[in-house]
Amino acid sequence: MGKIVLTCVLALVFGFGGALLAGTAFHDSLAGSQGATGLTGAPGPEGPAGVDGTDGVDGKPGARGPRGPAGKEPKAPKAVEPASADLGTSDCAGRSVQVVTGATVTKGNKLRLIRSDICVVD
Repeated sequence: MGKIVLTCVLALVFGFGGALLAGTAFHDSLAGSQGATGLTGAPGPEGPAGVDGTDGVDGKPGARGPRGPAGKEPKAPKAVEPASADLGTSDCAGRSVQVVTGATVTKGNKLRLIRSDICVVD
């Protein structure tokens, strides 16, 4: 009780600096007991290991079951007609298109294109 009074007197005489100095000097005696903080403590020591279980004895394998019914016959694939693409020039059933099939360079460094007619059927 006397230390608290002395702290108050020092605070009045020397102001904030006196209160700080007195609090530092009498810190251990002014502190009370530590209360509950709500924090989890450190984990305790690990307990002894348990005993391993023993394996049981396997039983005899069972009898084989009856064979299941046969599956369905597979369906025949559908006949698919291939897409027609006639790229010939005789008997053109589609449209005739002129395309470049080659190129040559002449003596005067000119490009000569070789064109041919092709029939395209959709």
